[in-house]
Amino acid sequence: MTGGGLEFWGAVIAMAVITYLTRALPFLLSARSRLLRRLAEGSALAALGPALLAGIATAVIVPDIMALDGWPQWLPYAGGLLATALAARRLGNAGVAVIVGVAVYGVLLGLVGYTA
Repeated sequence: MTGGGLEFWGAVIAMAVITYLTRALPFLLSARSRLLRRLAEGSALAALGPALLAGIATAVIVPDIMALDGWPQWLPYAGGLLATALAARRLGNAGVAVIVGVAVYGVLLGLVGYTA
């Protein structure tokens, strides 16, 4: 992400608000709220939170990936994604899978020798 102007800070604030609302909204609504029932597991809107986070991650990661040049620069991304997918499949816990993926990404980034 390049630029330090108003657009950058607007995007950061929007991501923070969206992320906060996806986590805090269930605690802020009453137990009898129709919106809470629609967001509950089993409803069509249950995937809204993960979908928003995936969209934010895509918006952040894709520009970096598009700027890569050569296999050594791709290795940390590919390894991190593969490790995340395998950990999610094997462990069934998205939080632990993300931690495993970030750890593998960091190790591979260190091995490849990141240059900005």
